[in-house]
Amino acid sequence: MNVSILGKNGLKTVNLNRRKASREKCLNCAGWSLKAVTTCEFTDCPLYAFRSGKGKQNAKARAKAIRNYCLWCMNGQRAEVSKCTCPDCPLFPYRQGGIDRSAEIDPTQKKTAYRSGFGSYLMATRTTGH
Repeated sequence: MNVSILGKNGLKTVNLNRRKASREKCLNCAGWSLKAVTTCEFTDCPLYAFRSGKGKQNAKARAKAIRNYCLWCMNGQRAEVSKCTCPDCPLFPYRQGGIDRSAEIDPTQKKTAYRSGFGSYLMATRTTGH
């Protein structure tokens, strides 16, 4: 599924599945430092076991970990998970256990998604110098 997520240098469009989403969220949390993800000390994080994105992983356990992370992010308020306002989060399409296809973008609209998001801010600051 092609989605637009926040990357190190702004929004980026990636083909995402649950495994990659977990990995991207860990990279986001660690400031995009691979070493920080590898040496992560937050063993109580629901995504801790899936931070490497490698090896054999239980798909059901990973889906549950994503759901638990989203619940943690929303202070345990189940109703708030479905109302999440952060579509740039790699876990956004998977936050409710299933796949939310509303986050998917058409590959032909990559440039539109980039221009309408953080990328347009970057471009504006580069041209105006502010």
